[in-house]
Amino acid sequence: MSKDKDERKRHLRLVVNNAEIRSARPSAAEQEFVPLEELIANRDLFRPAFYRGMGRLQTKGYQQLERFLANRCAPYGIDPVHGKVMVLPAGHVSPEALEYGSPQDELLLSISEDAGGSGLCFSLEMILPYFSEDDAVMEEALLFAPVLQYGALFLEENPHDGMLDLIYRLAVPLFPPVLTTRLADRMFSIFSFELKETFLALSDYPEG
Repeated sequence: MSKDKDERKRHLRLVVNNAEIRSARPSAAEQEFVPLEELIANRDLFRPAFYRGMGRLQTKGYQQLERFLANRCAPYGIDPVHGKVMVLPAGHVSPEALEYGSPQDELLLSISEDAGGSGLCFSLEMILPYFSEDDAVMEEALLFAPVLQYGALFLEENPHDGMLDLIYRLAVPLFPPVLTTRLADRMFSIFSFELKETFLALSDYPEG
């Protein structure tokens, strides 16, 4: 029985280092995937395209986010192609992301119109490095994972390979529609803590 559990755990905890294949920044067939290192190195070059056509409040929010990241000396990138998101190495915010995942794991930051269309929403999102070709294993892993106080875990099909991704997302409305340093600090702190709890729980799957 112990051997079966160990084999199943390895089957779930398969970490892929190919960011282009299992990325939270899916690209259309005609779009070339841009590695995180390139997004970071060329963010000044990508900035005009990123902000082009963006609304005033959303622009202000992203500019405040850029200042916040710069003040933290965060190695962030700007992606104007795949959904207009800012991208960070997940390990910069969560040490456990490096321990259980890989240096290629990304944290996506976005400021978008909220569901009601009356304000903005700030969100942090990451594909967790736990997956299996067996959908049932992924569904059980989601049920096994902890229920989080602020963020949420959910499954979503990866457009590149049709496999299920286990995703963590933390989102808060911006009201008034402005991002403050205090709120951003709090969001990153919650993200780091809840990711740690999730990694620790899933590292024991399915023995818990």
